Formats: sequence, structure tokens, C-alpha cells
Amino acid sequence: MAKTKFVLNDQASGYPTRTVATTASRLDLDRFLGDGFLVQRGLLGSHMAAEMARAVLTLATAEAGRPGSEYLPDQSIYIRGLLDKDTLFHSLLHLEPSLSLARTLLGPQVRMELEARMNYPGKAGVAVPWHGHLPVIPDPLPPLFCYPHQVHCLIYLDRVTESEGALCILPGSHERPDIQIPLGDNSDQEGQVELFFEPGDAVLIHANAWHRTVPSSAAAGYRRLLLIGYVPSWIRSDSQQLGIRPEHPLTADLALGADAETMELMGGLQW
Repeated sequence: MAKTKFVLNDQASGYPTRTVATTASRLDLDRFLGDGFLVQRGLLGSHMAAEMARAVLTLATAEAGRPGSEYLPDQSIYIRGLLDKDTLFHSLLHLEPSLSLARTLLGPQVRMELEARMNYPGKAGVAVPWHGHLPVIPDPLPPLFCYPHQVHCLIYLDRVTESEGALCILPGSHERPDIQIPLGDNSDQEGQVELFFEPGDAVLIHANAWHRTVPSSAAAGYRRLLLIGYVPSWIRSDSQQLGIRPEHPLTADLALGADAETMELMGGLQW
């Protein structure tokens, strides 16, 4: 177990300390830092994975085709703001060991974003080309550039086989701003790693690690996954403004009885 005692440079609060303990080994942390990803088998139990898969399908059915939805008919749909749409997902706010690993790597103050992607079954050729999540990093790096580190956790709710298409990752690519892959490219890259998953498996990736999915075949089943973004609390985002907005955000109710840590995870840090 890795344990880190942090002192927060918060003068007004008397320089408080926070200790973060994670079950991730030092080898796991070093592997993530070097490769830009770390596989976590069985992060969710099979029952919880099935429950969340059903919840994602329910939301997808409600949002498909609506104005503002990120929906490709019979191919895929992207669902934003899950914490505001079903209380089932609130249990993921304190998901371990992914939360403590993110705090160990990014600092003890992080916020969380939760989204979902679903590919529909029986459709060949559905894929996501090579991409990273932080397209703001210049080459060379300016002397005072603030490198936007984030830890993203992809939790698979369905089995991913060759029929659904592997997840491919380029190890070490999170540290290489010189890599240039054309938009829409889905070709094999030298050194890529192919990953397959069972329901409840997950992979933690650095947000700038290059990754893609291999195109599906007509034998593909559902491909439902959750995407947790762990971001330093002081970084603001407008991603919650995308997609279908709920009439009554459930986080408003959650905030009524939330402790300081939960509020911080929901983006409530003020300074």
C-alpha cells in the first residue's frame, strides 16, 4: 500500500494535512506513469456492472435522437452528466482504488466527471479512431506551460471481445507531444497494446495517452462503458454543458447532505 501525507498550502485554513492511502502498489504507480495506463480487473462486481449497464441503456433510450444528443443512429450514443440522471451512479463518487490512485498522482484535491458511451449491437464498423483527450499540448513545451494531467477510468459494463473490437493504447504516448496521427486514422500503430474486457473490468489511462477502438463486426453485442474523469479541483470544465441536460439535476439533492469531500468531488472547491 502506498501512503502519502500532503500539506495543503491553504493559509486561511491553517495549512491542513491530508493523508491519501491507496492499495495500488508502487509498481502499479510506476507502471501507470511509464505506460500511461493500468488495467484493473474486476473493479466493479458483476451484479453492479449489470445494474449500471441497464441504467445506461435506459438513459440511452430516453435521449436517443433528442435535440442536443450525441447520437449516431444504430451506432453509438454518448451520455453526459450521469450523476445528475440516476442516483445509482452516486456510489462511484468514492470508487476505490481508482479515487485514491488519482489523488496520489494528481494531488489530494480532485473533482470527478462521469459520462457513458454505448455502442449498439449487431453493427459492423463502429469504432473510435486514434485520439487523446487533451488536445492543447504544444511541441516544444513552453517553460511555464501547465501540463494538464488527468486520470481517466474506463469501466466496461459488457464483455469486449474481437467482435466488439479491442481497445488499443500506445504505451508511453502520454509523454510524447510530438506524436501526430491524422484525424480519423484507425490503422495499427507500432507498439500498440490490445485490451479485452469482462463486465466490471476497467482501465485507468492518462488523459493524453493515444488510444482507439478496433472496428466492430456484425456479431458485436452491446458495448457500454462508463468514463470517470479525475481532474485537479482547481481546473474548471465546460463539459457538463454538453449533451442532454436534466430538468432536475440530482446532484442538487445530493449536495444538501453532502460532506466537504463529496462536495469537492462534485466540483465545489472554492478558494
